[in-house]
Amino acid sequence: MSDISKLISGFRIFKATTFSKQKDIIHHLLEQGQKPSTLVISCADIRLSPAEIFAANPGDLYVINNIGGFIPKYGTSGIAGILSALEYAVTDLEVQNIIVLGHAKCDGIKMMMSEKFVSERGMSEAMKTWLSVASEARNMVKKQLADKTPDEQQSACEHESIIITLRNLLTYPYINKRIDQNKLGIFGWHFDVENGEIMAFNPDTRFFEPII
Repeated sequence: MSDISKLISGFRIFKATTFSKQKDIIHHLLEQGQKPSTLVISCADIRLSPAEIFAANPGDLYVINNIGGFIPKYGTSGIAGILSALEYAVTDLEVQNIIVLGHAKCDGIKMMMSEKFVSERGMSEAMKTWLSVASEARNMVKKQLADKTPDEQQSACEHESIIITLRNLLTYPYINKRIDQNKLGIFGWHFDVENGEIMAFNPDTRFFEPII
């Protein structure tokens, strides 16, 4: 069976089971408009969707996926699609939470940690420009954890990249405004795909701690 055939077969199952059970919820969302409580910024290769990870109902989450799960600083040009989605979620949909959801074994972080990232012909300019959003994490890990294994460096860079995106989010005036009004909270979480665990960044201790 080809990949497309598998997708079509899967859709048949979805339509007969999941869609059938949630049909009323979906119709209500279409009539009343979406009102997600949480924006999730996640990586395109997280393997499981945020809706699956959090057992969310349709409409609960507004999701932005990209390589690495990054958000650049306010005023960055050339990526209007991602930045407009962020602004729409915060200012129009008025989400109450933003979760930066990184994950273990992240391909984006792996590319950034590789020598291809620093070589002249290792990867496209577009890819290098995007990964540079979190290159500060790479530089820190390579400098401070030079004696660690590649896997340990990868994990450290995944965590540090989440912190960078959290910091970048705070450069957006409309995000700070809603935080000051106690209408928005931002969180940095790291999902261990292999073990099914989530670690949350604690800004007070500067460590990642289990959420449950």
